[in-house]
Amino acid sequence: MGAFMTQDKKHDLIQLLQLFVLAAGVGGFFIDIGKRSQLIDRTDKDLSELKVIVQDLVKAQIQISSNDARHGAMLDDLKQRVIELERKKL
Repeated sequence: MGAFMTQDKKHDLIQLLQLFVLAAGVGGFFIDIGKRSQLIDRTDKDLSELKVIVQDLVKAQIQISSNDARHGAMLDDLKQRVIELERKKL
């Protein structure tokens, strides 16, 4: 009977170890999901910040283009005034 008890203890130990391995696997799975969720949240924040940066860059580009057009118009006006002054001199 002593050998039978030892066999039962071995089965109990094996079942306990299987339960431990299963619990560790499930725990690891949930930890992995948590890490992925955190990575997704961080990426979402980075994308939101990038969106704001791109919007600011577009606004700056539009303003620069507008200023270039204004400066071009001012230069054309100055050119016309210089031409008129030169004509008056002649």
